[in-house]
Amino acid sequence: MRKLQFLTLLIFTVSSSNFLFGEEVKNIKEEKSLKEASPFIPFTGKITANKVRIRANADLDSPIISQINKDELVLVVGEKGNYYAVKPFEDSKVYVFRTYIIDNVVEANKVNIRLKPDNNSPILGQLKNKEKVNGSVYKKDGKWLEIAPPENVCFYISKEYISSSGDISHYGLMKERKEEVSKLLNSAFFITQAECKKPFNEMDPKKAISQFEAIIKGYSDFPEFVQQAKEGLSLLQDNYLQKKIVFLETKANIAPEEKEEIFKDVSSYKSKEDKKSYSYFSNQNISSNMKHWLPLEEELYNKWTTFHPNRSPEDFYNEQKANCIKLSGTVSAYDQNVKNKPGDYLLKNDSIPQGYLYSTHVDLSKYVGKKVSLILSPRPNNNFAFPAYYVNSIE
Repeated sequence: MRKLQFLTLLIFTVSSSNFLFGEEVKNIKEEKSLKEASPFIPFTGKITANKVRIRANADLDSPIISQINKDELVLVVGEKGNYYAVKPFEDSKVYVFRTYIIDNVVEANKVNIRLKPDNNSPILGQLKNKEKVNGSVYKKDGKWLEIAPPENVCFYISKEYISSSGDISHYGLMKERKEEVSKLLNSAFFITQAECKKPFNEMDPKKAISQFEAIIKGYSDFPEFVQQAKEGLSLLQDNYLQKKIVFLETKANIAPEEKEEIFKDVSSYKSKEDKKSYSYFSNQNISSNMKHWLPLEEELYNKWTTFHPNRSPEDFYNEQKANCIKLSGTVSAYDQNVKNKPGDYLLKNDSIPQGYLYSTHVDLSKYVGKKVSLILSPRPNNNFAFPAYYVNSIE
């Protein structure tokens, strides 16, 4: 009797355990199924490194389509393993065999879309029967049709090189801004080119200057355009200045007071304002490890006064602060004895350099090894590996 009771109890215990374990497995499967069923939410991705490879498929053995650089944006529409699926760029082209396309309509099922006009090229997707396509005959091989990638075609980028920059609408907004700044930059360079062909007394560079400055101040989210705008502005300033010097040298019969008025904003001639500038930069009471940057700062100030006559060095630095950027990190010494180095210090974030630093306002030697927030103005980096900055102040 006792054996029968024990056996009954054992069967009940095992049955209960199996029931509980089965429920637990069922719950895990349901959670996993629910997780897998969750739709992917597209977003705007930002590239976090230079020369990031875009691949035809989501694996390392897949062909490389192209490369993309840091801060560029992509539209992320899915994921596959360690890769994000991104929409192809607008100028991307793919290829289909012309035999299967009649009057822009697909006349076969599962027509391969290939990366290149070659039967051995990777297959990126397929077209369905009766699907409409718009394209043009590939000039180098008439057997192929060149088309824009259909909706079902994606390219792939490793997840480690993409960060979220906003929702899907952000991509469209940034695309519009990029078109705006591109048009503005092209217009500024077109005007600059036209003005530089004129004699000095006919030049009117104000519109080009206004457009370059609008890019520098208003489009910091497009650093490549900002850099081009700075280069264009510098080119215009140098050309204007040189033509002004030549104009003054050839115009010997003008009245002394008129000549003095014209000389005020020409850095090569020492007017009263120039003497003030010279006094400002030569009499700065700063530590010896900062003084070697004064000639560069004076040169930048003199270029600035070409289009800002009768303005003081204090005005120059006030404008620098008004258009500054803010970065945080740890200051470290950059004591390598190399020619044309763009700074005496480096700003690092988690040991990764963010830029070279120098200053004639802040003694950076006091902040070596410390984590700080800096108010910075861009400076020429002389083609070194990282951007260069002038430190206006430390918060």
